[in-house]
Amino acid sequence: MLIKKFPVPCRVDYVPSPYEPDEDGVQDVGYYNGKLSDGRAYRLECWRMDDMLMLTVMFSDRCLEGYRREDMALLLELEDIICFTGTNRKLQATRTEDDRGQTVWAINIMLANKKGTYAEIVPSLNRYIM
Repeated sequence: MLIKKFPVPCRVDYVPSPYEPDEDGVQDVGYYNGKLSDGRAYRLECWRMDDMLMLTVMFSDRCLEGYRREDMALLLELEDIICFTGTNRKLQATRTEDDRGQTVWAINIMLANKKGTYAEIVPSLNRYIM
């Protein structure tokens, strides 16, 4: 069997703000490190800003260069990362670089705001310990 090695998303330069919002108004809720079914590592970071509860998902884009934003909702559901609660999927996805300069998919999902809940996180989050 051919086994591919995928880079692990690096967040070494990120300083979480779990106790009060940072200068941008972001307050970190929790994180989770997991693996997709192909062995690719991913990182979840849940955060609040104003009345929004958000989730950022990061994973290597290696061998996924042909994927589009529209593919990400299905991928996240099939991998048991997110469960969307309706047809309104508030999601942004872009290919970017992590803290080591590795190319990754970064997907931002609005989980909830004052108008409702749009998605739920399947894995249990870890709390930031400072």
